Amino acid sequence: MTRNFLGNSTVAGPVTQFALLLVPMVMSCFFVVYAMAGWVIDGRDRLNWAVEALTVSVWVALSMLAFNGLVIAYTRWRGGSWWHPLIVSSIGHMVLSVLMTLSVFITVRL
Repeated sequence: MTRNFLGNSTVAGPVTQFALLLVPMVMSCFFVVYAMAGWVIDGRDRLNWAVEALTVSVWVALSMLAFNGLVIAYTRWRGGSWWHPLIVSSIGHMVLSVLMTLSVFITVRL
């Protein structure tokens, strides 16, 4: 068993770790841009954005919570510690998704 700076190599191989770290990163980047669009746009564009924003934010947040929850379960099942980068990243993305959902809710209510 080899230890490296990315955690226990027996938990997940490098390609699996890359994929499990890349997917939430892409989803979080989309969510940040989508949520911040509500703070920037104005007038009719903001009204059109607000019509679908709550539904989109809830579904994106739920999918991020589910995906990251599965990553945490997979990592723990494979013997990873709570400080494994996959778990730390998943928790961070879960917190970010909740914060972005709150941001969308606040923006729509303003």
